[in-house]
Amino acid sequence: MERKIQQRTIESRKKLLDAAYHLFAEKGYYNTNTKEIARYAGISIGNFYNYYQDKCEIYCALLEVYIADSCRAMQELTDKLAELESRSAYQDFLLSYMRQLLNRTAGTKKFFDDSVVIARESTLVQSILSRAEKEIIAILEMFLKKRYPNRQDDFYTRARMIYVITDQVAKDILCVESVSQREDYIQIFVNEIIHLSFDQ
Repeated sequence: MERKIQQRTIESRKKLLDAAYHLFAEKGYYNTNTKEIARYAGISIGNFYNYYQDKCEIYCALLEVYIADSCRAMQELTDKLAELESRSAYQDFLLSYMRQLLNRTAGTKKFFDDSVVIARESTLVQSILSRAEKEIIAILEMFLKKRYPNRQDDFYTRARMIYVITDQVAKDILCVESVSQREDYIQIFVNEIIHLSFDQ
């Protein structure tokens, strides 16, 4: 009996998270309320409040999932890049990765744009975003140290630069509607990242 209750709890949480993500990405955080999330998930509003206090709490839960996925993806990416010796192989892999990443995030721009505004109102959201930034920069810094074991560079600053450029440019690329312009943008962007992380 207890196992069934736990299973129902897991399923209900997942339905609510999926519903919230869909609505936040489509309508935006500020144009979505808890009743809509519960209705979209097929769960009563009373049950919603059994799992989450308000929509900010469910937004934070979604951010936590995103951070875990992003850190895992960044670790996998840097592990793969560390194995590549030639510049052309490095470039090909990064181009492929960027295209896949942008395809996956194409419909989520509103969700992440809202995070900047919500962070001004919520110290918890601000804290989650700050932790995500630190974790990804730490992964990049470790990657650069492995790639250049004999150099005494300021790897933290270089890793931070890669993170900031990647974050801003990726958001900007999503705003480009022309497929050919977007492809050109990706090519230029990848060349800059290679310069920062591969070239001596």
